[in-house]
Amino acid sequence: MLHLNPQSITPAVKSLMIACTGVYLIQWLMPDPTTLAFMKLFGLGVEGMMNGFVWQLATYTFLHGNLLHLLLNMLGLFFLGPELERRLGVRMFLALFMFSAILGGLGWLALTWPYEGICVGASGGVFGLIGAFAGLFPHRQLTLLVFFVLPVTMPAWLMAVLFGLLQLAYLLNPGGTGIAYAAHLAGGLAGYVFVRMMYRTPGPRTNFSIRPTAPSAPTEAEIDRILDKISQEGLHRLTPREREMLHRAGRRRD
Repeated sequence: MLHLNPQSITPAVKSLMIACTGVYLIQWLMPDPTTLAFMKLFGLGVEGMMNGFVWQLATYTFLHGNLLHLLLNMLGLFFLGPELERRLGVRMFLALFMFSAILGGLGWLALTWPYEGICVGASGGVFGLIGAFAGLFPHRQLTLLVFFVLPVTMPAWLMAVLFGLLQLAYLLNPGGTGIAYAAHLAGGLAGYVFVRMMYRTPGPRTNFSIRPTAPSAPTEAEIDRILDKISQEGLHRLTPREREMLHRAGRRRD
């Protein structure tokens, strides 16, 4: 459990939480035989993939095995999601979540084939948020409540590494828990790679135009990135271009 003091919930996070909760309620209301058929159709399984049910790579993330499973995933989504969505935007955040979920599902399939079980849950997408958070805010201090009681504070990158090592250890020695550790690990790696490849920090650009052009006004996203960099690394780490952008933004707001 993470204590991040999030601001108001963001649209994509809210939609994902409603979708997961709504699907779980549908599962709960179904009689057992119908629930099993529903899980085999929309949960991720080797048999389904061999039959061409490729939609399972996306739909499995909205199904959950029990109420605790749902609550833990929704907590991770609620605490990590809003800040990532504010940074990435709604579409990119949804792309991040589903990319991590799909890659998490593929990772589970690759390491469990030809196992005939069914994988369900948003954990692949949620672990993708952990990886993405560590990629975007590596030095942000997070508080992890161990056993929901003992608070331990650490930087985001360290938390992601510890979570990853823990999943790897369980993956190598699962002990019959039935938890899809491969999906967690693959989803976390996918989330980290996603933000590193798709949300690189823009560097200084050289203007080769013959006619001098006036610098464009910095966007809100650029200003937010610079302010985050100041909070994480200090004012002295700003580049000349970043200082100029911050100065222009100050003059515009005056």
